[in-house]
Amino acid sequence: MHHTKDKGDLAAAKVIADLVEKEYSVFVPVVTEHAPFDLIAYKNGKCYRIQAKYSCDGTLKNKSNWADKNGCHEKKYKSDDFDFYGLYLPDINKVVYPSIKFGGCGIRTTPPKSPNPFYWWEDFTDLTEVALKRTYKEFGVDLTTRKVNPDSRIHTRKVERPSKEELGKLVWEKPTAQIGRDFGVSDKAVEKWCKAYGVEKPPRGYWVKKAYGKMEVQLTIHDED
Repeated sequence: MHHTKDKGDLAAAKVIADLVEKEYSVFVPVVTEHAPFDLIAYKNGKCYRIQAKYSCDGTLKNKSNWADKNGCHEKKYKSDDFDFYGLYLPDINKVVYPSIKFGGCGIRTTPPKSPNPFYWWEDFTDLTEVALKRTYKEFGVDLTTRKVNPDSRIHTRKVERPSKEELGKLVWEKPTAQIGRDFGVSDKAVEKWCKAYGVEKPPRGYWVKKAYGKMEVQLTIHDED
């Protein structure tokens, strides 16, 4: 069984290795040990403060604990203490990166046996600000028997959800129904993506007016010919 400090060191090592593999440059503070974050990840001109954590059950602790000669101490994280958790999940040997905003939440590595929505680890494999909760239906769980149906393939998201920037561009290039077909999901799923990201969509009737305008241009060109 790992000692608490050993767990912390292992988590930091796993996070650093994973970030380097993801082509981040990693910097570790050496002047002070009292910073509220463990390391800094740098990529594409941006720095991100990372708090490395080891978690057997996927819980994102929203406070730090330590002991000294004066006893045990506890301090809740402030919203600006760091940017992302680097959470090492030993049961699957993976690292996930939820924003500090997810503090206090839990991230699952196995499907649940209850109808309660949950966060799934594969939705946090890179620095993640926004994630939608999953449901047991996506994993073929039979709530009558509380077992996973062996004939139902436990699946993760069928497609990689586009980034906020990509989705923000796509919604002005084509209707949500077309975007859904392109990604193999329903238009309702695209609506949820927009809501989760806070992406503004074209107003009602936009695509009809655009199609009508295009038709008028084509007719004008045809008449001139």
